[in-house]
Amino acid sequence: MNWIVEAIMDSSYRPPAYWLFPIGLLLSLGISLLPGQWPLYAVLAISTAVLGLPHGSLDTAVAKRYLHLNSLPRLVAFLAGYMALSAGVIAIWLQVPNIALAGFLLYSAVHFGDDVAHRLGRIGGIGYGLWILGLPVTLHPGTVEPLFAMLGADQTGLIISAAPWGLALGGVILLSALALHADRALSDWRDPLLLALGAALLHPLAYFIAYWCFLHSPRHLELAARDLNLQGWRERLRAVAPTTLATYALAAAAIPFLMGVPSDAILMQVIFIGLAALTVPHMILEFIASPNRAE
Repeated sequence: MNWIVEAIMDSSYRPPAYWLFPIGLLLSLGISLLPGQWPLYAVLAISTAVLGLPHGSLDTAVAKRYLHLNSLPRLVAFLAGYMALSAGVIAIWLQVPNIALAGFLLYSAVHFGDDVAHRLGRIGGIGYGLWILGLPVTLHPGTVEPLFAMLGADQTGLIISAAPWGLALGGVILLSALALHADRALSDWRDPLLLALGAALLHPLAYFIAYWCFLHSPRHLELAARDLNLQGWRERLRAVAPTTLATYALAAAAIPFLMGVPSDAILMQVIFIGLAALTVPHMILEFIASPNRAE
């Protein structure tokens, strides 16, 4: 039980996400209680734009540091490759949406696992990611299925039927990692329990808002900003603003091509297919940068 004592003694500093996540869960619960679906969609769009996207907007700064982009041609080549990977993901999604959706969920589980992998190990992190993604699909399959359909997927039965197995596997792996790794933090116990409670009470989109915008994004942004020695929120806002604004422009440019689609489906596709496209190059960059951070 020494780890509990150490965690309590080390409680003088908590990263912003430690406190933001419970607040996000409470806010998401309030949103879920509002009548109709559009308040939920509106908050989803705003919170993703303001709180979710900026954490990936430091990728250019990360690449400059760890890929040694010390000349304009190298920087342009990086940006071109980044956008080409994103465009490739979108093209694949348009051609085979069912496979693309399944792939997105799987690599998102790996990516979300990075939040705790430095304490629980790579396998423990994957268990954490499976737990996060398996909860809403397992607990609310009837609500999740039409959301998947808005993303173009029309054969989601296999994904939905596999979700409880993925959740069970993730839970076993996560529990084992928590038991075996002495570096675990108090939040590594707390957050999965809060996620389970949130998934049970919240609409899946509200659950996504709570996790993505109030836990994953601020936690990742804080770590990346500290690594880049960005001091204070003003300096961090200046760093993320150009890429974030460019992402907003690209999302707005995609809307005219979706005008024949219902408005709620437009919102879902811009957000989630867009996130799928951005996550692939973001993960590759993090895979390259992470070992260098450890040094």
